[in-house]
Amino acid sequence: MIKKIIKKFPGATWLNDFLLERKIMRNFLVCSSLEFEQVNFYKQFIKRNDLVFDVGCNVGCRTKLFLNLGAKVVGFEPQENLCNHLEGHLKRNKRFTLERTALGSKVGVSKIKISDAHVLSSMSDRWIEATKKSGRFEQYNWNQSQEVPVTTLDEHIKKHGIPKFLKIDVEGYEFDVLQGLTCPVNFVSIEFTAEDIENTIKCLDYLTSLGKCSYRYALGESLSFSDCKWTDGNEFIVHLKKLCLNNPRYWGDVYVKMKSF
Repeated sequence: MIKKIIKKFPGATWLNDFLLERKIMRNFLVCSSLEFEQVNFYKQFIKRNDLVFDVGCNVGCRTKLFLNLGAKVVGFEPQENLCNHLEGHLKRNKRFTLERTALGSKVGVSKIKISDAHVLSSMSDRWIEATKKSGRFEQYNWNQSQEVPVTTLDEHIKKHGIPKFLKIDVEGYEFDVLQGLTCPVNFVSIEFTAEDIENTIKCLDYLTSLGKCSYRYALGESLSFSDCKWTDGNEFIVHLKKLCLNNPRYWGDVYVKMKSF
């Protein structure tokens, strides 16, 4: 019926565009069996209508999971081509807001080094050198750069509200992102790599200055906890350092549960 209406009114291309955009969005949000398992993992942190910040949104792999939980998601991504991808797939989703910016310790402008694997683009020279030296990413290059706007978590909390869950995956720039935050958030996830673990420890120390914290971790993309319970500060940090010392190629996410003082 709708197609017949469009044929009768060939000038109404907006309707055709609208239907195509809705179809692209629906297809994007369909989950595989593995992704349904990942959605179930995030249920312990995120409920329907909770606000989530996805910092380092990339192509929206985690945003997809958060939207399937019924969350309101603000995605932060500075890479122009990835922003265009996200808008192309989620333009019609009223629960998704895209912020075309990097996050850091202060408002300004900076450069992101673009990798030939887009998920490895980074604003941290230290992280790039560490992961190349270890051999983890020795086959990749960061030969291009892009000037990007930088703002802070605090600025976007003023704009959108305090998120229930804050996911940060920015290839070694996590501490800089957190320095732009001055209030506790219920749950935070931070990507870590063994060869840059001291940067992760700085992140945990900083969060401890904002509120009482306990921690768990998941290895790789497993989205399954590798430890049996939430652990407080020093005990967790000692364990994580030892883990990465003994396994120099380990990576994953640290999950932080915070309470205000």
